[in-house]
Amino acid sequence: MTIRQFNPSLFNHQTAICSGYTYHYVDEGNKDGIPILLLHGFPDLWYGWRYQIEYLASLGYYRVLVPDLLGYGKSSKPRFDTQYDPATETWQYNKLNTDYTPKKVARHLTELLDHLKLEKAVWIGHDWGSGIVSRAGWHFPERVHAAIAIGNPFRPISKRMVSIEEFVKENPAFQYFHYFASQIAASEMDSMVEDVVGSLFLDETGNTSEDRAYYIQNLKEGGFYGPLAYYKSFDISYREDLHLAGSRFTVPALLLIVNNDPILTPEYCKNVPKDYFDDLEVDEIEYGEHWVLTQNPDMVNKKIGNYLERLFGSNGGIRRKSASTTRDLRSMQYRHQHHYLDAKLHQESHKEQPEEPSMVREQPRLHGYHHSSHNAHTQRSHHHHEKNGNSQFYGRSKL
Repeated sequence: MTIRQFNPSLFNHQTAICSGYTYHYVDEGNKDGIPILLLHGFPDLWYGWRYQIEYLASLGYYRVLVPDLLGYGKSSKPRFDTQYDPATETWQYNKLNTDYTPKKVARHLTELLDHLKLEKAVWIGHDWGSGIVSRAGWHFPERVHAAIAIGNPFRPISKRMVSIEEFVKENPAFQYFHYFASQIAASEMDSMVEDVVGSLFLDETGNTSEDRAYYIQNLKEGGFYGPLAYYKSFDISYREDLHLAGSRFTVPALLLIVNNDPILTPEYCKNVPKDYFDDLEVDEIEYGEHWVLTQNPDMVNKKIGNYLERLFGSNGGIRRKSASTTRDLRSMQYRHQHHYLDAKLHQESHKEQPEEPSMVREQPRLHGYHHSSHNAHTQRSHHHHEKNGNSQFYGRSKL
């Protein structure tokens, strides 16, 4: 499938106040349909779900709500620094007073549902977003139709306190957590936004130079303080959950394992005790790495669509397309088709122009965090496709 260019401004952007914070979100699809919340990971935005927004809205039976999580994009970015350390010339993060935890963000999103007068939603998460979906299912099951985690498994609530040090010791692939949770990470990454985005959102991840420019703009405006605060809040997240230790996950759940994710590996995802779940399905996505939402959107969409059909029926249960929804959907499709045609005309008119140099020539090493495993896998993928005489990367044209 060819990588397609979307224009972020053509989506229906809204804001709501949740727990005193401004949450920016995109609202597409059938306004009378079954609500679906799509929650992104690190350091993504609502925009990482663009293919899924289009697909789910096109089904006509769902209302698709996609927020920038707390600390990201156009949403609020509260700070919880309480003490200046002259030795390091940094403000120390107050781990005991923070709203950057999966439970608290899940609660904020229940307030978004309240704002929209919606009782429940299907909660779907990727990466850190899956952690928020998981905690919504445990802490607020009455607000969850079903929970879908992509790439990051539902973790039963531990009966013992697990610090970030213990977690990394048990899962060595997550060594970079130490750097991300450090006091210096945000300022360092703020000073090299182009390099960070360039190393993460490569062409092979299904992102174009225009997509990267959108991420760079948002991260330059908002910084890395909010995105990294989730790592700093790791310990308190466990404390917030302890009273539910040993409890069951009662809502229907689907775990989609991404077979080629170099960090959230199939082995890591499958190592989850299933006896805590009343109704857990586990499925796999064969092609794609960590950024599977844009690398292999067709398969992600198919897996989600099939699961929703099993839950609600082929017509979305009790809700059908309304005339207004059909108009809204056609309007969204027209907006993006019009943008696509404009882009094609622009491309044709600049055909003879030399290719612009790449934004990033080499990938940065951020104090021990770099995507060496990703690079190694990418090289293996290129070797595989060259050997087979084609230039496709997981079924999508390379730029």
